[in-house]
Amino acid sequence: MVLTPDQKRRIAELESQAPAEEEKEQSPSETILSRLKRRLPRIHLPFVRGTILKIGLALIIVALAGYYTREYQLHRLHYKEIFSFRGGNPVDRFLQALKEQKKKTEMLETARAQFLGGEYADSLHTAGSVANLDAKDTRAQELIDLASDAAIQKASREFDTGEIEAALGDLRLALKYRPDQEEGRRLSVRIGQRLLAEANAHYSKKEYAQLIKKTKEVIKLNPSDMAATNLLVKTNNELLDRADQHLYNRRYFDALEKVQLSLKIDPSNSRAVRLLEQISLYVETPNLKLRGITKFGKTLYAVIQLPNSSQPIYMKKGETVRNFRLVDIDPETKIAKFLQVYTKAEFIIPWSKPD
Repeated sequence: MVLTPDQKRRIAELESQAPAEEEKEQSPSETILSRLKRRLPRIHLPFVRGTILKIGLALIIVALAGYYTREYQLHRLHYKEIFSFRGGNPVDRFLQALKEQKKKTEMLETARAQFLGGEYADSLHTAGSVANLDAKDTRAQELIDLASDAAIQKASREFDTGEIEAALGDLRLALKYRPDQEEGRRLSVRIGQRLLAEANAHYSKKEYAQLIKKTKEVIKLNPSDMAATNLLVKTNNELLDRADQHLYNRRYFDALEKVQLSLKIDPSNSRAVRLLEQISLYVETPNLKLRGITKFGKTLYAVIQLPNSSQPIYMKKGETVRNFRLVDIDPETKIAKFLQVYTKAEFIIPWSKPD
């Protein structure tokens, strides 16, 4: 096909205009990039840094809040506990409070394990320690309630099977931590009635030691039990009457036994104290020390030291000191034999060096 001159001219014009159109199409994109490059340096660096710091601080606060919430749920941490610690910043106080709370949590876990293992005494002791650290910790009180109830139930079973001593031990344990436990109070009344009946049986048999022990236990369980109190008063009067009679008949050790039982009932009883002073003259033990054995001429002497005395006493056979008569001196075995003047009891005192 043969082009005319005019057509060739038009084609040449179009070819010469094509790059210009491409430049026109590309020019907007280049303009945007160039504008962005020109504007980026205009952004202020302090503004960027401040924004980043604010975002970081916000993230830290959110993380701490999440951590605190989690620890609060796990350990029941209270806001007041954080402010109860003095010194340091809030984070330090929080960590210190958390440490204390974790310690209580670990103790309670131990107490729980002891309770599940039937170790009620240990469980109550551990839970009680937590309650002493924090009286408002409901976890400790709940565990104390559970363990004391279990101890009461155990004591009730022991009482029903006749194990009075074991029942008393578990009952005392439970009432120590829950003195107002209703079932425990009822059980204490039942045990007290049983013990009082046994104490009256001991009184009929003149078994005073067992009587005193059981009657005093009844009074511990129920201080207002007048029957137990009257039994002790009657027993005390009878013991002192018997002590008087034994002393009159020169049965000094029997009199001492009765007075000692009386003093278990009432240590301040003036009649018992007066009788004890009288009896002590006859049944005292020789609080003497043999410091040496020597000889003057052909006579042996024992060097005796009395209590609260720095000067020794030289005694020969037949002499008496503090109601004790020296009846023999053996220099080979280094002993001295004394005889109690009133009871005729013999005592051997070995030689001892000064303290």
